[in-house]
Amino acid sequence: MMGFGLRREDIELPQGAWSAGERTLVCWQGKPVLGLTPGAFRPYLFPVYTPAGFAVTSESPADHPHHHSIWVGADHVNLHVPAVQRTEVYSYNFYVNDVFQGRAPGRILEVHCDGQAEGERMQVTQQLQWRGPREWGAPEGRHVLTETRLTRVRHLPQHHGFQLEIISSLTAPTHPVSIGPTRHAWFNARVCAGMSPLHGGESRCLQTSTGATKPAWYACTGTVGGGHVATLAMGPWPAASANDWYVSPWGVMTANPCLENALWVGPGGTPLTLGARFLVCDGRPSDVQIDQALFE
Repeated sequence: MMGFGLRREDIELPQGAWSAGERTLVCWQGKPVLGLTPGAFRPYLFPVYTPAGFAVTSESPADHPHHHSIWVGADHVNLHVPAVQRTEVYSYNFYVNDVFQGRAPGRILEVHCDGQAEGERMQVTQQLQWRGPREWGAPEGRHVLTETRLTRVRHLPQHHGFQLEIISSLTAPTHPVSIGPTRHAWFNARVCAGMSPLHGGESRCLQTSTGATKPAWYACTGTVGGGHVATLAMGPWPAASANDWYVSPWGVMTANPCLENALWVGPGGTPLTLGARFLVCDGRPSDVQIDQALFE
């Protein structure tokens, strides 16, 4: 029986239209599980399917067109550049697709992607460059960060779902970089309309660690078509990672490690590594089942 595999797919458009668009699909037993979509400003995971084949996320909804299904981003990314007798700070936005609060939008560009499957697991490795916008002295955009992003997918038949794990490892190629403080960072998910509390869905959380002051995970559950119910849950990984949460009634969940304090990446130093896990499943699992599927 087939396990995991990769398939390249052109994004179809009406005759005469062209966007140079394509995505890489992760498939399980020949059926798509998720798509690695390059995007105009940053890569993201879309579509994202349950084992029964129902999509659970939204891509570029009208209220927030920069919400891209499951994605990584930050809107305060600061490059600290030595100048004569001082350090200058160049600030960029890698979250919104337009100039945001005075910070021009940068792009996260994929330079390499490959995948390796083994049984009921698959790992996709992307090499990414975080580049600022075209500017005088940097026509290709300043190379702010280099990222290795691992996207791991596991089939969880006992939970009728898939576990997605994203590990984001960042280095600074030239100068120190600070990220945040900001309310817009790091791991994000935007569920489809029927799963959002605003449209009849349910949002819930669980605080599992003894003495913990913040939830270990959030989940949205709701209808996704024909009365079918699905769930998308997310939590930082490792589970003990420090984070703050933003969860909205219109269906966005954000696990943020730099709400109050900046994260720093220095050239030649230890990479900054951040991680999160997601459960995409059919039905409404119990809190215990979600906890097991995310963290065991």
